Amino acid sequence: MDNTAIYRIPYGLYYLGTSNGAKQNICVVNTVAQVTDTPQRISVTVLKTNLTCEMITASGTFSAAILDIDSTLEDVAHFGQQSGRSTDKLTGMDIQNDTLGNPLYIQNCAAALSAAVVQKIDLGTHMLFIGEVKDASVLSDKTPLTYAEYRARKSGKTSSLQTEEQKATYQCSICHYVYDGDIPFEELPDDYVCPICKKPKSVFVKM
Repeated sequence: MDNTAIYRIPYGLYYLGTSNGAKQNICVVNTVAQVTDTPQRISVTVLKTNLTCEMITASGTFSAAILDIDSTLEDVAHFGQQSGRSTDKLTGMDIQNDTLGNPLYIQNCAAALSAAVVQKIDLGTHMLFIGEVKDASVLSDKTPLTYAEYRARKSGKTSSLQTEEQKATYQCSICHYVYDGDIPFEELPDDYVCPICKKPKSVFVKM
C-alpha cells in the first residue's frame, strides 16, 4: 500500500480559535469540512493532546478562519508551531472576537465561521468535533490556501508538485507536521521527536 496516496486528498488551512473563561487560544489545523447543509454543520479534528482540544471540549464552541493565498509562513508558524500552554500566542496580534466569544485572527483570511459543538467523537489520538454554524462571514475574494501549497512554500518550491529530483520530505502521520530541515531526515538521530506532537521518528511517512 502506498501511504502517500492519502496526501492527494485536498485540504485547506484554518486558524482554529476557542475560549475557556479568560483563556483564549488559536492553533492551525487542516481538517475543517462541511458535513451537512441543513442544518449547516462543520467538522474539525484536533489532536487530543493539544490545548485547543481541551478548551473546545470545555467551552463547546470554536471559530475557524480560512487562510487565503496571501497568508504568510510566519503567521502559520506563530499559531501552529508553538504551544498555547507555554506561550500566549494572541499577545501582539490583531485579534477579534466572534459572536460566541472566541478569538479570530483574520489577517489574510478568505472567510470566518463560528460554531457550537453538537457532537464529539473520540478517534483515539484525535477528537472530532461536529459544530453547528452560528455565524459566518466572507472576508475577501482571494483563493483559499491549500495545505499542498503551504507544504510547497515551506520547502521553498513555487508549486506543490514534486519531482523525483527534488529532495524527499517527511510528514508526521499523527499531527501532519512536515519536516524539511537542512539535515536529511534519514540522518536524524533515532531519538528525534516531532516538535509539535512529540511522537517518535518512526511515525513519519515519506512524502
